[in-house]
This record gives sequence, structure tokens and C-alpha cells, in this order.
Amino acid sequence: MNYPTEHKQIVSNLLDGKFVIYPNPLFVKTQEQSEDYKEFFSESFGYELKIETEYAYLVSDKNSEKGTRDFVLFLAVLCRELDYSGKNFREQIELGTFDIVETEQLLRQSSKWEILEKTSVANSKGSFEGFLNTWSYKNVLTKFDKQFKFTKAVKLFLEFAVNVANAKMKEENQKK
Repeated sequence: MNYPTEHKQIVSNLLDGKFVIYPNPLFVKTQEQSEDYKEFFSESFGYELKIETEYAYLVSDKNSEKGTRDFVLFLAVLCRELDYSGKNFREQIELGTFDIVETEQLLRQSSKWEILEKTSVANSKGSFEGFLNTWSYKNVLTKFDKQFKFTKAVKLFLEFAVNVANAKMKEENQKK
């Protein structure tokens, strides 16, 4: 494989748990050499490189991804609260901008806050903003001023949540 000049940066970002998102030139290079990179990560680290139309990320067989679980719980409670307030939660998540303080208040007032209280949502580096900083670092959201916005990578988490919900509903229907 002829490595592009950005090889070290691509590998470093992905191994750090970051999503590489289009139109970032690193995404374009990863996509152009997708087969080489898939083989590289598989052979070198035992990870699977996934390249979607708008983002790339690594998948491992670790079952103890506590941070990912916490993010999915955060997303689920946020979607629930947006839905309860009459907003199209999917549209809000994919296109909207969120005020950090207002979002934290919305979550704290939720009847599901007790779930989030036991996660890094409430306990990350002492604050909700610390939690957002972690996921901003991973390119799942971007922060600016006192607001944040989800990146295209959030689609992966939404799909996961939908799959879990569908499996749960199927399980419930089979019990009846």
C-alpha cells in the first residue's frame, strides 16, 4: 500500500475513536483507499473500518464501550424530551442547534434524569459540558460559543437506537 501523506493523521484519528467526516480531506483519502485501509486496520489492530457515505469509523469487538452506551442513553433521553415538547426529534438532532445550558436543564427536568445521573452525561469531568467536550473530540458533535450541533456521525447512533427499540418491541410482541 502506498500511504498518503495524511496516513499518520488518519490512523491516529480513527484509533483515538474519532469519526472522520466528509468533507474533511482525511475522509476523502480514507474513502479513496478504502480497501487498503480496511485491510490495514484489520491486520494491524483487529478492527473493522466502516466507511459510510458521510463518515468513517472503527469498530472493535469490545463489549465494554461504556462511553458509547452513555452517549446512546443521552441521545435517547434527548429525543424523548424533544418529542414530548412537540418537536420532530430526528429533524432537530440532524439539523438543529442546541443551547448547552437549556439542553442540560431539559435533561435534568426529565423523568429519565435518574438514568443519566449514573453516566458520564452527569459525571464527565465534573459537568455536562465535559461530556459534550468528549463527544466533540470524537467528531460526533461540534461546539461553538454556548451551543452544540450534532455531526453526520450521529446517524450511526440513531440507527443503533432504532434497532434496539425494534428488537425490544419484537421481543414484547412475542411474549403476548
